[in-house]
Amino acid sequence: MRFKNSVLLLTALFLVLRCTARAQNFIMNESEQRAAAELLQATNEDRSTRGLQPVREDPMLMKAAWEHAQRMVESGTLTHRVAGEPDLVVRIQQTGLHCSTAAENVAEAPTAGQINDEWMHSPPHRANLLDPRLNAVGIAIVRKRGELYAVEDFARALVSLTRPQQENQVASLLASLGLRVRPGDALAASYCDASPRGTRPLPKLIMRYSTVDLSRLPQRVQQGIAAGTYRSAAVGACHEANQNGFTAYQIVVLLY
Repeated sequence: MRFKNSVLLLTALFLVLRCTARAQNFIMNESEQRAAAELLQATNEDRSTRGLQPVREDPMLMKAAWEHAQRMVESGTLTHRVAGEPDLVVRIQQTGLHCSTAAENVAEAPTAGQINDEWMHSPPHRANLLDPRLNAVGIAIVRKRGELYAVEDFARALVSLTRPQQENQVASLLASLGLRVRPGDALAASYCDASPRGTRPLPKLIMRYSTVDLSRLPQRVQQGIAAGTYRSAAVGACHEANQNGFTAYQIVVLLY
């Protein structure tokens, strides 16, 4: 059996991939679909026995995995990047998925059971399979000359939020700390690009931060709140920032 050591666990702290879907169909025959289903079941059983949440199938990741599997078969190589093919980051960007972490396993073997067994005995592959951050997967199988070419593309899929939704979520966190909060505040939003002049009252503290996880406040924001006596806050969501193809939510919190 040949298998590629999966070292492409790609994470970006406080970053989220923003992507555009391509309209391209993918088809696996019945035996390939059974093998893919077997790999998904094995993956989730391995996760379940260790107290981890299962990963769900995502059609966008399935498309990305299938396209890569096709390229591997056409080139006759087992790799994370075929010559002339975009790398994993770009391939994930070219789907419609919002995610903060991506990982990939590839392998070639006669059966799905052998593939999963080898992945679980390979530390990098095993780390991808059992990564608690990951919640979505796309699995593609291409059979050629009795061998299965397998690709598992993982991600931590995120919910896409509008600006009001972002502001309301941050506001609820601040309110839980005892602050009176104004979400969707125009003044707070005006601080996205630069500090406006002549505004009254001036905030005691201005906190700007980037995040993909709006379910909790960044530690530095919590520390800033804890360091002073504040009674109220205003929240504004800014334009999302593009950093090397990644997109992060940009939030401004004014403390009074």
